[in-house]
Amino acid sequence: MHPTLIHTTQETQRNQQGTSGEHAYERPCFSQRVPLYARAPTRIDLAGGWTDLIPFARENEGRVVNAAIDLHVYVCLTPVPDSCVSLYAVDLKRFFHPVAVSASLQGLNLTQAVLSRLRPERGCHLVTWSDVPKGSGLGASGALGVALSSVLSTFTEKKLMRHQIVDIAAIIEQETGILCGKQDHYASLLGGINFLQCKGELVEATSLQLTKETLEELHNSLLLVYTGESHFSGDLLRNVVAAYQAGNRETHDALKALRRIANEMKQIFQARNLSDFGQLLDENWYFQKQLHPSINTGRIDELFNIAKRNGCSGGKACGAGGGGCLVFHCNPDRIDSARRAFREVGVEVIPFRFDFQGFRTWSPQ
Repeated sequence: MHPTLIHTTQETQRNQQGTSGEHAYERPCFSQRVPLYARAPTRIDLAGGWTDLIPFARENEGRVVNAAIDLHVYVCLTPVPDSCVSLYAVDLKRFFHPVAVSASLQGLNLTQAVLSRLRPERGCHLVTWSDVPKGSGLGASGALGVALSSVLSTFTEKKLMRHQIVDIAAIIEQETGILCGKQDHYASLLGGINFLQCKGELVEATSLQLTKETLEELHNSLLLVYTGESHFSGDLLRNVVAAYQAGNRETHDALKALRRIANEMKQIFQARNLSDFGQLLDENWYFQKQLHPSINTGRIDELFNIAKRNGCSGGKACGAGGGGCLVFHCNPDRIDSARRAFREVGVEVIPFRFDFQGFRTWSPQ
């Protein structure tokens, strides 16, 4: 396991005050007789997604801008008097009693995989659920991995640093067969809007701090819509990684363009000038589609046409694409008409706010 760098404005301030910038996260007071809860935000990837994948990030340094949002993934752990570990996954509508330990994580759902690697010696019952639709492209699996890892480390009284929570969650997800990077995990961990520099397994995070007015301007111009098509990112990720490793020129050029766009989006946030924001979303989507034909669908094209006819200046698919959610930047004067246009064709417009808290654990006592 490699260390992970976490550099944020708050931690820089702690370093200047003579306090170490890398701490075990604040742990809740926890009794063995009461439930323990965790909540982790999902994210909208605004630019540079895909470049955090290890094959590219190891050779070129990936760069991503993403924003944590208040659509959360939740975990509840309740101690039980015996040694049995059970799980109810609400979103899957599946009950596992007991959860079996597996040497290989291939083919397991993420919760089973985390329990196989971080299984407590004491008994407990786990329940997991989320605010987002399955296959949303909003990084829910990364958020779930962070929430589960934090809950289980608290229950087993292991003092983990924040970077260790991310590393454990990402490695376990990779062992299930998903070729993930770490941008989803960092959005859940840190909250806020961040610029991530991904250097192989190492990640350096810079918080993009906006004024209250600029944040409201950004929020009031964004629409998050669900295509109604769930996607499975695993196949898309494997196809793109295979093309990259085979030296496909179009794939290499597209990934480098996505990294450049992330740099440009960081700059407009730092300048607090969002006039080119929609254009950058559109440019990101153009190069994202160059990675593999299955990233775009007829349904996505249809929704982009609706968006452009109703005042949206740009947009992109969240996550890998191929379905899930889309994010659009819209003229604030026309955003209500765009929202109505989507709803008239049966498309769900998902309300959200930015989440600046990141993941948290607590116990009701």
